[in-house]
Amino acid sequence: MSLKAELVEIKSKVLKNNALGDPEERKILVFHPEELVPGSPLLIELAGLNGTPKLNNRFSQVLNKLYRKNLLGSSVIINPDFSTKFHVNQYMNSPSVGNYEDFIIKEIIPFISEKFRTGKTALFGKSSGGFGSYTLAAKNPGIISGFANHFGDSGFEYVYIPDMPVAYRELHNMEIKDYIREKSMKDNLNDDEIKTLNIIGMSAFYSYNASMESGMDLPFDKDTGIFRDDIWNKWSIHDPINNIESYADSLKKLEAIYLDVGLKDEYNLYMGMRGLHRKMENCNINHTYKEFNGGHFYNTPRYEESLPFLAEKLNENK
Repeated sequence: MSLKAELVEIKSKVLKNNALGDPEERKILVFHPEELVPGSPLLIELAGLNGTPKLNNRFSQVLNKLYRKNLLGSSVIINPDFSTKFHVNQYMNSPSVGNYEDFIIKEIIPFISEKFRTGKTALFGKSSGGFGSYTLAAKNPGIISGFANHFGDSGFEYVYIPDMPVAYRELHNMEIKDYIREKSMKDNLNDDEIKTLNIIGMSAFYSYNASMESGMDLPFDKDTGIFRDDIWNKWSIHDPINNIESYADSLKKLEAIYLDVGLKDEYNLYMGMRGLHRKMENCNINHTYKEFNGGHFYNTPRYEESLPFLAEKLNENK
């Protein structure tokens, strides 16, 4: 089957005047067959790190391969620009970042569904994108019919706490807003800068605080480094490991759930994903879970398993 790609633009109302000054106009790269089939699945990628839609990258190569093998049917697959100055996005509503859940649920899905006449919708992504796919699907089962969570953030203690000493060292003698301004201008961040922006970004989503100049509370004291249990508790309620029971009824309504993780994941996500899998089993939530021999990076080919799974499960025309 022939694959066509086109860029469309959307002007968001919910991202207008966001706290970071990130653009409200966003590009969406849309992949679809030459002939649109009404009611075909809509599959939305939530990126793990900042990235603008590109025609020639690993993602587009994987899609072309799957379309050639007719493993995606007539699915419409989109790669929107969700970039932020933090270089991360957890796909939640936050007054310190922007209302990204609303952007996806209330704007992107209706816009694309009408333009391309799609049917059931699924989300998929790696790392933060996997976390967002799980979280938005669990909260919006009437709109999202399935998701693929590739080693998404879970088991927060093992994922985030190891990066906090790095963030403390980077931020100790610098204001958060100055750090963001300086690093958001860089194209090639080093590992410590990425870890620090990650902790800042997570704070802006999990523990935003409009009364602070930075718009957030860090999970440690910026001067002393002392761990703050009160802030960590705010983070923990968003951990899939901790909230899956409360979302169990919603998750049971979904038609397709795919999870996987690498056994050498550098962020210890094999611990969180195994726990999420076991809790789904205990809650009798139907899902597919796989482990692979690899780490956290360069895993776009994992979509070769999850996307055909989602496309087949959500195909209304079969």
